[in-house]
Amino acid sequence: MFSPSSSTGEKKLFTFGIPTLDEILGGGIPAGSNVLIEDEIGAEADPFVLNFLSEGLRSGEYGYIFSTEHPYEYYNEIMTGIGVNPDMLDATGRLKFIDAFSNPFGYTDIKTTHEYAVNDLGKPREINETIRRSFLHVQNQKVLKRGIVVSLSSIIYAADESKNVIFSFLQNRLAANKKEGSVTVFTLHYDAHDPLLVRAIEHNCDVTIRVSKSRTKADRPITEVKVINVKGKPELAGEPIFFEFISGKILPYYEEEETF
Repeated sequence: MFSPSSSTGEKKLFTFGIPTLDEILGGGIPAGSNVLIEDEIGAEADPFVLNFLSEGLRSGEYGYIFSTEHPYEYYNEIMTGIGVNPDMLDATGRLKFIDAFSNPFGYTDIKTTHEYAVNDLGKPREINETIRRSFLHVQNQKVLKRGIVVSLSSIIYAADESKNVIFSFLQNRLAANKKEGSVTVFTLHYDAHDPLLVRAIEHNCDVTIRVSKSRTKADRPITEVKVINVKGKPELAGEPIFFEFISGKILPYYEEEETF
């Protein structure tokens, strides 16, 4: 059995497994949180999100992927490279894949091969109920759980930019997180939406992290990550940190190490 709190009453911290990022976040993400990962179009945010999920699965937690943008095989390939076996975890009930990619608007006859699917992204109740049903097998057990939603942008498009749909979904996830001591990470293509809507979504999340494209002085592409906000801890927001992807691993980039 797992408990979301320590013996001193402090909330468990869910880590990304990326030391420099976890350090900036004050050790990790508190249980009960909604986390927003804002990615600039063209920036690689998915490796950070999947590293977060994989870190929990490696330590015995449960998790889910709610996908509106990619098929299962996409996540399988990245997570396998990280050192996690999604097929085995799915077979043992510790990882659930919820398919909202195959037929997200219910307009076609495409049938998913996965047990759990959502065919109308404009209905937050259907989304949240599907997530709930996927973990009925552990509903009476105190297990630690983290989930990822890739991405909120697709839900916004499906709802014709309806704020009621997106905020209903966020509030329900937050309530579930608080009750279960879990964490949900959402991705959002922030530069594809009205800045006012993005700010409102940020307000409904406990932690906001932005992932952007950058380049070294030698004009090599790297990834910039910046903590935008941590509720109750404004001092954690600050200067960006830089990463590069090498053989499937997320490694910190140090400019002084580059040779010209």
